[in-house]
Amino acid sequence: MLAGRRLLLTFAIVGFVGHQVAEALVPVVIGAVLDSAIAPGDPWALLIWLSVLAVLFVALLLAWRLGESSIVRAGEGGAREVRRALMTRILSPAGFARRRTPGELLSIAGSDTDRTADIIWVLSSAAARVAAVLTAAVSLLAISVWLGLMVLIATPVLLTLLHVLTAPLERRMDAEQAAAAEASSVAADLLTGLRALSGIGAEDAAIARFAEVNQRSLEASRRAVAAKARYTVASMAGSALLLAAIAGVAGTEAMAGEITIGQLVAVLGLAQFLHWPVSALAFVGAELGTVRASAKRVAAVIDDDTALSVPTRSVSASHHAPVAVGTPTHGMEVVFDGVMTPHAGPVFARIRRGAHSALRFADPRGATELQEVLAGVRDPLGGRVVVGGSVLRTGEPGPVLAPPHHPTVFSGTLRDNVELHRTLDLPTLDAAAHTAVLDDVLTPGRGGWDLTIGERGLTLSGGQRQRVTLARALARRPAVLALHEPTSALDSVTEAAIALRLREDRANLTTLLLDPSPALAHAVDEIVDVAAPGVRLEQATV
Repeated sequence: MLAGRRLLLTFAIVGFVGHQVAEALVPVVIGAVLDSAIAPGDPWALLIWLSVLAVLFVALLLAWRLGESSIVRAGEGGAREVRRALMTRILSPAGFARRRTPGELLSIAGSDTDRTADIIWVLSSAAARVAAVLTAAVSLLAISVWLGLMVLIATPVLLTLLHVLTAPLERRMDAEQAAAAEASSVAADLLTGLRALSGIGAEDAAIARFAEVNQRSLEASRRAVAAKARYTVASMAGSALLLAAIAGVAGTEAMAGEITIGQLVAVLGLAQFLHWPVSALAFVGAELGTVRASAKRVAAVIDDDTALSVPTRSVSASHHAPVAVGTPTHGMEVVFDGVMTPHAGPVFARIRRGAHSALRFADPRGATELQEVLAGVRDPLGGRVVVGGSVLRTGEPGPVLAPPHHPTVFSGTLRDNVELHRTLDLPTLDAAAHTAVLDDVLTPGRGGWDLTIGERGLTLSGGQRQRVTLARALARRPAVLALHEPTSALDSVTEAAIALRLREDRANLTTLLLDPSPALAHAVDEIVDVAAPGVRLEQATV
C-alpha cells in the first residue's frame, strides 16, 4: 500500500510539473510564431508553429488530468490511513494517560487528519512551482542573459526574505487551529450534557463558558488572518517588483534592438506567468506550517501514553471474532481472590453461580476500576478474578459482560443501538426492552424499534439513554453480567420496576451490581462490602 501511495505521489508530481512546464513554454511558442511566421508572412511556418502550440495545449491538459487525478487519490487515501490509525488509537482499550475530551478528539479526527494529508498537495504543488520558475528562467536566458540571471538570482533572495516572515505566521496559525479545536471540544461537551444543564438551570453558565472559549478562538483567528494578510501583501509586492523589473529590462533591450518583438512578447508573457509560481512559492512555508501543526496534534494522540498495560502477545483470529449471542441456561461462579485496584480491595469473595449480588464500595472510584478489571481493560494491582474456573485475563474476551458506567448511544435506529451489529430475534429484543422499562421509548406512535435516534442519542433524555444501553447489555444474555450503577439517572419508581424485572430476566444467570442504588441493592441475594486499600472492614459480606 505504501508503494502504491508513493507511485501516485510520483504521478502527481510528474503531472503537475509537466503542466507547469508546458504552460511556461506557451509564451515562448507565441513569440516564435510572431518572429518566424507572422513577421515574414510565411503561411507554412505559421501552420507548423500553430501545430506545435496545439500539441503543447494537449500536453498541458493531459498532464493536468494526470496530476489532479493522482493527487486526489493519493491525498484521500493518505487521509483515510491517517484517520484509521488515529481511530485505532482512540478506540484502543488501553485508554489515555491524560483526559482527552470527545470534542478534542473529534476535531483532530476531522480537520487535522485532512490537513495532515495535505502534505501531498504541498509537495506536489511546490515541485510544480519550482519547475515553472526554472523553465521560465531558462527560456529568459535563451532570450537575454540579463533577464535569465535576474530571475535566477532575485527569486531565491525574495523567497528567503519571505521565509523569514513565515515564522510568526506559523505560530499564529498553530494557535488558531488549537483554539478552534478547544471551541469544538467545549461545544461537543455542552451538547452532550444539554439535558442535564437544562435540568439544573445552568444554561447561562454553559453559554458564558462557550462564549469565552469562542471569543478566544475568534481572536486567534483574527491574529492569524492579519498575519496572513501582511504576508500576502509582502509576497505579492515582492513578486510584482520582480516582474516589473523584468518587463522594464525587456522593454529597454527591445528599444535598443537587442531582442525582437516576438521575444519581447515572450518575455512579457513569461513575466506575467511568473507571478503565480513566485508568489505561491512564498506560501510554501506557511502551508508546511499548517500541515506540521495538524500532524503534531495527530501524532500526539497516536503516541500518547496509555492508561494501562495491554498484553502484546498475539491472539488467534478466533479471539477477535465477536462473542456469539446465545442463551445460557445458567451463570458461572465468580471468585475474587485478593483483587486490588488503586481505590478498592483487596476483595475476597465467592459469588455463586446464578446469584444476584451487589458489591458496595467505600470509594466510588473503586467501582469504576473493578468494572474495568471485569471488562478486561485494566490490570489489577494484585490478586485475580476467576470465572467458571478460568482466570480472567486483560485483553482477552471472557464470559463476563461489563459495560462502562456511561456507555455510548449511536445515531441510527433503536434496534441498531440494542443489537449493535448483531442480529437478534424480536422476542429477545422485546424481553430486554421490558426489563429495561423502555415503554416510553418503544411505542408504535414513535416508530417502535425503527425509532430514529440522533447523534450520540441527544434526542433522548439521560435516563432513556441509560435504559437503552441497559437493554443492549441484557439482550446479549451473558452468563455473567456486571452493571455499574445502571439506574443512576432514573427515578425511584422506574428503579423499583427494573429491580424486580432484572431478577426475573436474569434468573439462574450470574449478575453483579457495582455500587447499585438502594432500590437495586434491596433486591439482591447478597451484598459484598469492598473497602478502600488500607481500610479494614469488620464484616466483609452481609
